[in-house]
Amino acid sequence: MLLALMSMSIRASRIIKACTAAIILAFTSLPSTAKAELDNDVRLWQTLGINFYEDADWRVTAHGQTRFFDEGKFLGAWLLFPTLEYKLHANLDIGATYLLEDIRSDCGRDYDRLHIFWLHASPHWKLNEDWQFKMRHVLGRRAIESQRDYWMSRHLFSINYKVEDAWRLVGLSANTELFYRYDDNRLFENRFIPVKATFKLNEKTKLSLFVMAQSRRYGRCSSWETGYVFGQSLSYKW
Repeated sequence: MLLALMSMSIRASRIIKACTAAIILAFTSLPSTAKAELDNDVRLWQTLGINFYEDADWRVTAHGQTRFFDEGKFLGAWLLFPTLEYKLHANLDIGATYLLEDIRSDCGRDYDRLHIFWLHASPHWKLNEDWQFKMRHVLGRRAIESQRDYWMSRHLFSINYKVEDAWRLVGLSANTELFYRYDDNRLFENRFIPVKATFKLNEKTKLSLFVMAQSRRYGRCSSWETGYVFGQSLSYKW
């Protein structure tokens, strides 16, 4: 009996060791997408924007964006979002946007699809010939396939400086944007851009470069994770 128990114990020990080794091997062989986290991650965002139509009252634009995660090693998300805006007042624009987003899941190679519908109001004031203060307040419905929908809002505050006689550099700005979920009744994200530089490449094309600290908290967690984004945005006026 004792020998049988010892034999079973040895076999169980071997099985446990083999399973542990297999788990470790499986985890270490996972692609970087499976282990990517926001905390201290460095991400790369590229945006292309096209202004299709604009007159004294209306503006029609569309943007496409790619986001590379895990120090730029893999495509973590891509987005498409057309926007219709109406210039309601000299200091106020209002608009509507539909956003389609595919974002890589934390595990595996699959993408989750998001549909976001939002309305926004964008007040703005010229402080003097060079300085301008802008805000954008967004109310949106976020629909994630196979998950519950929820309402959210975004609140952007931006200060902009018009640069003159600096070759192609035409503007500098800084902004912060807060994200609020109404199902959880709390802030869940902040995007802080300490500096954004805009260059005029020609009469119809501008290039903006920025750095951003993106902070988020997930689920019911109270702690924040922060990643760092290097971004570029190319805008073209049709």
